[in-house]
Amino acid sequence: MYAWVTRAFAGDPEYNDLMLAFATLFNLEPPPQAARLLETALSSLPSDPTQPLGEPYPLIERESGSLGAMGAGQWTGQFRTRPHALLDVRQFSDVDEYAKSLSRGARRTLARAYAQNFTVTSTTILGDHPAPHSSLAHFRCVVEHEIRLLASSSSTLDNSFLQALAEAINRFNNCVSQAGELREYRDSNTGEIIAFAQEARKGRVIRGQWFYASDAAAKQYVWFHSVQELVERAIEDEGIDIVDLGPSGTDAFSVLKEKVSVVQ
Repeated sequence: MYAWVTRAFAGDPEYNDLMLAFATLFNLEPPPQAARLLETALSSLPSDPTQPLGEPYPLIERESGSLGAMGAGQWTGQFRTRPHALLDVRQFSDVDEYAKSLSRGARRTLARAYAQNFTVTSTTILGDHPAPHSSLAHFRCVVEHEIRLLASSSSTLDNSFLQALAEAINRFNNCVSQAGELREYRDSNTGEIIAFAQEARKGRVIRGQWFYASDAAAKQYVWFHSVQELVERAIEDEGIDIVDLGPSGTDAFSVLKEKVSVVQ
């Protein structure tokens, strides 16, 4: 699917039909033309699954694309969004004070997160270059994340996999076309990419804009680690007042956000 999607986002008109992609990938005997397209797409993939293949969007386009996630649609009157989970960091002198404000359960989870065996690196998403997280390894994180979320929130498994895959494609395309800072998590033993967090700043707000994790990362409490690290950087930065963890709805992920912030 990643091979097909990469060709589609690169502007190859033969790959515009994602329904054909689904039919080809999950049909044991796809039509000859579709099979040829898939073979061509697969042959174009690099041997390194961490090599970025995204489009080199100019920085101005990336910044414009980030505005929606920062709430531009709401404050320009285009549409209403769900309430966001916000944290005013001006009330904290350091990250330890923030941690003490959390429930006992949240503090225990954070302690588990910091006991895990992963590394974190930071990269700025540049203009006129492929996004550093536009690789197959990062795409896998998005897909596993969406499948896991849908499975936890859906009362039926009918078509859940295809729904999650379609949602993952849409979200992957959005995040790799936007600006910000990338925090990449890797397993310390294998070097495998297990999660990434993408942050953006606007005014005195820092937004945890995107977060996707593999099943392995979910078991290592990586999201909690990323939140505390984000809060710590915000507290230490005199130019930041608010940490925005994004929309808070009714899914399991939203419940976690409410445990480490407030909903406004």
